[in-house]
Amino acid sequence: MSEWFGEFFSGLAAAGRALYEFGDPTGGGQGWIGGAIMLLWLGPLGVLPLYVAKLTYGKHEWVSATMGIMGASSLLWWLHGVIPHVWIQFTESSRDVLSGTLIPASAGIDVNDTRIEIVEDLYMVATEGTLQALMIGGIVVTIWAGLRMQRSLPKTLASGEVKPEAGGYK
Repeated sequence: MSEWFGEFFSGLAAAGRALYEFGDPTGGGQGWIGGAIMLLWLGPLGVLPLYVAKLTYGKHEWVSATMGIMGASSLLWWLHGVIPHVWIQFTESSRDVLSGTLIPASAGIDVNDTRIEIVEDLYMVATEGTLQALMIGGIVVTIWAGLRMQRSLPKTLASGEVKPEAGGYK
């Protein structure tokens, strides 16, 4: 186990290089392209529509609603689709760099001269477990955001709308 800690810190540079190279879809060694794609996605397609929705809220309701759903849909697509997909692609393409250095390849107990394997492919268990945590986290964030938005919206009637009488069917 102590040798794994030494390999962990020595493998950080290789993992950073693999992440940088992963961000380049053309394979030309320009990893900044992945960061630029992320900023272009999150800015104009995510944050900007939400900002416009906030600016137009109460003045131009159709613009506010359209921009709000566009921004929220974009961010939810990123949260539930892009991030998990990128995690899967990165861990599969960088297995040789990450397995055994940053993420242990297997887990077991050494008893005398015999090794008892607990998990034979710990790398796959760790990457899939992280993926499940990302998905559960995304669901929790989505539910939290929905409840927060529902609580913050006014519960008043629109102008000219009459509150219906209670009492069921007549």
